[in-house]
Amino acid sequence: MSSKILICTHREFNYIQDNSFLPIHVGKEISSLNLPYQSDNTGSNISKKNKNYCELTALYWAWKNLNEVGTIGLCHYRRFFDFSDTTSANTIIEITEEYFSTNFENYIYKENLLDGYDIILPNPLVKTRSLYSHYALSHLPEDFDILAKTVAKLHPEYIKSFQKVMFENNSFSPFNMLVAKKELVDDYTTWLFSILEDVEQQIEISTNPYQERVLGFMSERLLNVYVYHNQLKIKYLPVHFVADKYKSKSRLMKKVVEYNNNIIFWFRSKLTKKNHLKSIK
Repeated sequence: MSSKILICTHREFNYIQDNSFLPIHVGKEISSLNLPYQSDNTGSNISKKNKNYCELTALYWAWKNLNEVGTIGLCHYRRFFDFSDTTSANTIIEITEEYFSTNFENYIYKENLLDGYDIILPNPLVKTRSLYSHYALSHLPEDFDILAKTVAKLHPEYIKSFQKVMFENNSFSPFNMLVAKKELVDDYTTWLFSILEDVEQQIEISTNPYQERVLGFMSERLLNVYVYHNQLKIKYLPVHFVADKYKSKSRLMKKVVEYNNNIIFWFRSKLTKKNHLKSIK
């Protein structure tokens, strides 16, 4: 059966013309653009929730509508797995558009890459604190509290794995990027969305453009919980980030703005947080 690597995008871009890739316009339901790609608002979908679920609207669409495929992957229009299998400890490596175009064979998925493995993930991103502490610093810890309780309520068999990954560990594979057999992706998404949809009903989603991506941020961590709990055999690969030469200066300013927003939310959380996550019941 064929493989499809979803390329999540909200804009037109240069991509590898290969049948293994499926560019998908995420958030099409709330976008005025008509991009020449598959839209995430056909069939069963959550396209209108893209601001909260981020690239997961593409994963949801694939879960519900993409049949007759053997392998599913997810990447971004500027983040691609380096499938050349070159050894690298880096999580993400910045490259130019010219390098991307002239070395396109490095980014085309090859069927034998999963041989002996259950899933392909980005090289782990290592933080200086636990995943919970890192999340609480950048986002609202009360939302994480709800997430923990929801996991315990819906999937109590995952409690120990959740605690291990979130509280006793300081690294994770980011970006919601993966490649795995369709059956495994279906099982993961069924588990994932059962949690996120329940959490969505309980939290008050922020209007802050960064913080409103809350369910996408949660899923980045949850993927690692699922992989750890099910003891999946992982093939780690570096991610190449295709830098936009026209936005190189603005990228730094964007990071500064996001950092300042995170600090504001951190102080807010310190004022409102009361004994979060002393235990999971």
